[in-house]
Amino acid sequence: MSNIDFVHDGIGHFISDNFLKVPLYQRSFAWEINNVQELFEDIKNTYPDEYFIGTIVVTDKDDYLEIVDGQQRLATISLFFIAARELFKEIGEDRRAGIIEKDYLVKEGLREEETQQRITLNSIDNEFYLKALIKKHNIKPTRNSHNRLLKAYNYLREFIKNKYESEGTDHILDLIEFINKKLLIVIVKVSDDANAFTVFETLNDRGLVLSQTDLIKNYLFNKASNRLTEAQDKWSRFSGAIESAASEDEILNYIRYYWSSKYGLTREKELYKSIKDKIRNKNQAVTLLNNLEKNAEMYLALLNPNHQLWNNFPPKCSEYISELLELRLTQNRPLLIALLEIWKDKPEEVKKALKLIVSWSVRNLITGVIGSGTLEKEFSRQAKLINEGKINNGRELLNSIRDLIPTDEQFKKAFEIATVSKAYIARYYLRKLEQAYRTTSELEPIKNPEKANLEHILPENPTDLQGDWPSFDENLHKTYYRKIGNLTLLDKRMNSNTGNGPFRDKKLVYKDSELIITQKITEHNDWTHSEIEKRQKEFAEKAVEIWTLKI
Repeated sequence: MSNIDFVHDGIGHFISDNFLKVPLYQRSFAWEINNVQELFEDIKNTYPDEYFIGTIVVTDKDDYLEIVDGQQRLATISLFFIAARELFKEIGEDRRAGIIEKDYLVKEGLREEETQQRITLNSIDNEFYLKALIKKHNIKPTRNSHNRLLKAYNYLREFIKNKYESEGTDHILDLIEFINKKLLIVIVKVSDDANAFTVFETLNDRGLVLSQTDLIKNYLFNKASNRLTEAQDKWSRFSGAIESAASEDEILNYIRYYWSSKYGLTREKELYKSIKDKIRNKNQAVTLLNNLEKNAEMYLALLNPNHQLWNNFPPKCSEYISELLELRLTQNRPLLIALLEIWKDKPEEVKKALKLIVSWSVRNLITGVIGSGTLEKEFSRQAKLINEGKINNGRELLNSIRDLIPTDEQFKKAFEIATVSKAYIARYYLRKLEQAYRTTSELEPIKNPEKANLEHILPENPTDLQGDWPSFDENLHKTYYRKIGNLTLLDKRMNSNTGNGPFRDKKLVYKDSELIITQKITEHNDWTHSEIEKRQKEFAEKAVEIWTLKI
């Protein structure tokens, strides 16, 4: 490894003495308020003694230094200087405000285009950082990272204001000098990107806590060698698309699910090592990044049933995706990725497979035959078989997983006695049951679960259990109130004042409901455990038809 310099410096002086840029591929500003608070609590507790805050890794680009690691600390200290500048402006110290701006924020040139920021953030954050924070234009945040920048700035603004009000101007000047000279960092400056990425990884091996995403990115860039620019562009495109449409955290999820679809279940903590083991040269690194870029929109379609990609598939496909999202199930995503990537030209087979995945998922939720960890392993295994060309259509997928899926009889018996503790799952079951009762009705069932309250017919917290519900003692109540047969949906617009009252009062509300499963409750004169069991058995018969294995 050649041309690597190790220099220690105060972080403020390092900023004032250089022009620093966050490259396009780097993640956006990620520090939450607690990270900023911790740093400045440490500064407050250590002051006036020197305090070391870690290593900064940069690549020397001649005209500027590119930040490989250290963005969060550098950006946060920059926000401190903006806040300090604003304080001096407010108290009429324009000369000092100007010095802070010139030394730590922006170097003004004779011409507008010659103005240079001391720190330039990535393309997602920099415009907001420059215009809203440095230049104080009235611009609202449009990204989560913008909100984090703004919250960090507001915290530091309050921090400095409190220091000024309690200890005066001299203490603010002392604090700036402390950050300039005594808030210490070690700068690792290398002459090329490959060296920087190797240093980054070495630091992690020696105990520096880094995110899996950063480790994977830097490993792939290191392996890309003379195809580095191509690798960086591909990373920027797929990660930017995921972050813009979902969140930064979803980037790692996408990589993990995609990798699991190719190589079998890979846990998050195992992902970096697995990629290192299998990606050994630049062509493999660029191929992986190319596939991640190519399939990013496909992954986003798994997070959004209204995504335009679903226009290429039968309408039922987006409905099945919506149901999986409603159930908050993610273990299936390696399999979903394989379906859309390998069977993209077989839309009818994708539809069959999605229907099968929904039925498999619901049957397992009700029976609990397979734990969530084992289920994710099986989904990943089936995905790998699809990638290997060993499963080529919905029928072959069914044959491959048939022994893993509860049979009709197992499912029906489990449904007959099932209780549901999570309201969103109960709403889904009831919505699908309502839909099944309406096969010949023009009235659409409630599709948006947020429009309906989950109603416990035997209340969860009855006002007077003995007086209003004489058929139930405390043990029977505890056994039955979460049974599916005791649950229904009730439009939020309807009167819910009787929610904990007796059955006779509840019936008056139910009779005005437009939902069949709710109206039918009024056919009962009383509500006992026998009625709950009978209703649940009827639901169980419907459930086998709804979540069928017939494709």
